[in-house]
Amino acid sequence: AFVIGGMARGDERTVQYEGVADEPTGAALRQLKEPYFEAFPGGRQRESWPPITYVRARPTWIRYSDFNRDPPEIVEFDPAELELD
Repeated sequence: AFVIGGMARGDERTVQYEGVADEPTGAALRQLKEPYFEAFPGGRQRESWPPITYVRARPTWIRYSDFNRDPPEIVEFDPAELELD
């Protein structure tokens, strides 16, 4: 599990992410890297950085909270909504 929050002072938005993480290898890793490299071409250069690690996180539950709003917005996604296989 991890939480991502706003970096600016007073930003009251967060994403809470719970799931399963692993370090794919071999063909699975190569397949997962391609869309990453398409989105972030500089990733190919970083691929050789020691000790770079690629981690795949599969969500089992996500909550988005925005307390900058009144009333606050809180949205949760469970496994069925995340279309997990």
